[in-house]
Amino acid sequence: MATFKVVSRTAKEYNTVYIRIIHKSASEYIRTELTVHKSGIDKKKEVKDFFIISQCSTRIKDYVLKLNTINSEPMTIREIKNFLVEKNDGVSFTDYARKFIGELSSESRHKAVERYKTALNSLKKHYKRENIMFSEITSNDLRDWIKSLSKTARAKAQYPICIKKIFDEGCNQYNDYDRNIIRITNQPFRAVKIPQSDPPKKRFADVELVRKIFEIEPQNSREELAADVCKMVIYLAGMNLIDLYNIEKQEFKNGKFCYNRTKEETQRKDKAYFEIKVPGEILPLIEKYNGKKHLFSFRDNYSNNENFRRAVTIGLKSICRRAEVTEISYYWLRHTWATVARNKCGFSEADVAFGLNHASAHKATEFYIEKDFSPVDVMNEKVLKYIFNF
Repeated sequence: MATFKVVSRTAKEYNTVYIRIIHKSASEYIRTELTVHKSGIDKKKEVKDFFIISQCSTRIKDYVLKLNTINSEPMTIREIKNFLVEKNDGVSFTDYARKFIGELSSESRHKAVERYKTALNSLKKHYKRENIMFSEITSNDLRDWIKSLSKTARAKAQYPICIKKIFDEGCNQYNDYDRNIIRITNQPFRAVKIPQSDPPKKRFADVELVRKIFEIEPQNSREELAADVCKMVIYLAGMNLIDLYNIEKQEFKNGKFCYNRTKEETQRKDKAYFEIKVPGEILPLIEKYNGKKHLFSFRDNYSNNENFRRAVTIGLKSICRRAEVTEISYYWLRHTWATVARNKCGFSEADVAFGLNHASAHKATEFYIEKDFSPVDVMNEKVLKYIFNF
């Protein structure tokens, strides 16, 4: 167990008072707001002033009581000091959540950042304050919060999953299970059932609708961008916008795009690697949007993928209005490609999943088989023939 002494670290006329912590022959100091005259310290700079000692004794008693709530024996002196100077109510969940989200941002995981931010804001709104401690998050509060989200389609599942992830990572950060140093003792999610999201609405765009969209002549730069990007999406087997935004020049080789799917690159053992032959109709667009460092100039013109996505969305909405068709998003084209491949061209769901670069359902088996992406090119050719009648 650590021991404590009331000391000064200087011997001037007036000196700041510290509480010295001693643990395993090492020392750390906790500064107080108190000041002691030089007449109140001895040659070892230990405080002998009765009033100051009585003031500090109460704090030392609180420190001892706090240390008795954990196993401090295996802790370092710095760990003990940090533990003691924390607020009495423990570790701040919201402070850690902001740190967690900041790390996601540094990895350019913009969609994840927005998802976690929204979930955290929802939890803070439920608690009606900005700062929430880990110890304050209880099973009952979580159940009430989830109940308040019950009328949402996805948030009722997505938000609690995000908060649980932050909570679990916080436990890994602050608890040392090997040394039995447990600073976050509550486990509220053990008694909470997270509901499932509602099934998503069908986002399949009818083939005739797709044809009408591509028949519209763009009237401005936003519409032109949207038309060109949507053409890339449908002609490249539903390629994601973020992958078009990120693709490097060296990833276009031998007439193919050879890249890692951004959304899942860090989550899959194969790094979500994918290859697809670039149809001839797309080659002029590669030249048209030739980028300085990346394959496309999208990164030169838009500071991040979200701004690029927003520009495409605005342009596509405008096209849909002029074509007098149901308003769709670019992502519907990915669903259209998949639906046509399965229902009109007769490919299996496994083939379609492979063509969309989804994670394999046969995780063990896939590493026994060398991947051949040529079936994707065959599938893509048949889908495009069906959609565009060529």
